[in-house]
Amino acid sequence: MDHVIVFVSLVVAIAPMMAILLFIWWIDRYDREPLKYVFIAFFWGGFGAVILSILGTEASIKLLGGSIYSPHFDTTAVLVAPAIEELMKGLIVLFFLRLRHFDNVTDGLLYGAASGLGFGMTENFLYFAQYASYAPGYEWLNLLFMRSMMTANMHAAASATFGAGISKLKDGGRDAFVSVALYYFLAVFLHSTWNFLVTSRSEAHWTLAVLILFSYIVFIFVMYVKSIVNERRQRVVQLAEEFDIGVLPEGHRKILMSYGAMKKNDWFPKYLNKDKYLTLVSRLALRKASYENAGPRRRIVLQREIAEMRAALGKFSGLLDSVSGEKSRTEAGG
Repeated sequence: MDHVIVFVSLVVAIAPMMAILLFIWWIDRYDREPLKYVFIAFFWGGFGAVILSILGTEASIKLLGGSIYSPHFDTTAVLVAPAIEELMKGLIVLFFLRLRHFDNVTDGLLYGAASGLGFGMTENFLYFAQYASYAPGYEWLNLLFMRSMMTANMHAAASATFGAGISKLKDGGRDAFVSVALYYFLAVFLHSTWNFLVTSRSEAHWTLAVLILFSYIVFIFVMYVKSIVNERRQRVVQLAEEFDIGVLPEGHRKILMSYGAMKKNDWFPKYLNKDKYLTLVSRLALRKASYENAGPRRRIVLQREIAEMRAALGKFSGLLDSVSGEKSRTEAGG
């Protein structure tokens, strides 16, 4: 096969997925997940989930035999593969639940989407390279566009859905497992519907598939942004008490509610770790918000974490107060 075609296939498979991944990570300005974990989820989807999906699908076909055969549609693509692939893509989100960085549905959506984008990247490359070997030219270029813009984003939207469901397990509410099951079946339903419509080779079905996918991607994106806005709202409510009891300096009340103000450097001493301070502030607000909806056992863990973060922020406040006092005395003496 032409090395140029392989190279172009690789670039087109990777570049759009990476751009989308970094964009959705960047949007979460107040509590961004560590980029290394986002990439772990991405590469899990691209390699681990793909390998397990292939093995799981082959095993399922052998186990079921001809019992699910239908002359009307591809049963493997419509019934078997979606159920296996969504489960495998979601395993990384389930694994990340144990991380202290993992807070809520925002993180479930992000890690799920990252895994789906990775899966789409690898699947796209395999299709691009395989198709180019026997149908190079316009049809190959059309495939590059359609799979990059459509199928890969379907994988991201579906796995983000399942990731949102898995995030419900973090706080251990009574309906958490029901939510996981419902979100999983919704992800599988989207995936199955897409596969059914695009494998029918009907132009009308293709149009319907694109409309459904576009609408669902908009829905998931709105859900993600709404979750981030809700985090901003929780930040205002939950941190009010921390200013009142002196855990956070009163002078930071307005600064910590504005992303633009936080990015400036003139409000925080250079010899103190501003990133650690801002991370603790975000984590404290999110843990307090989680406490309100958490189950009994989860609340015990959250109480301990809240106390630890208050103690750490209290040390920052003490240092900031001493700096402020020295500055005032210097100005008075001058």
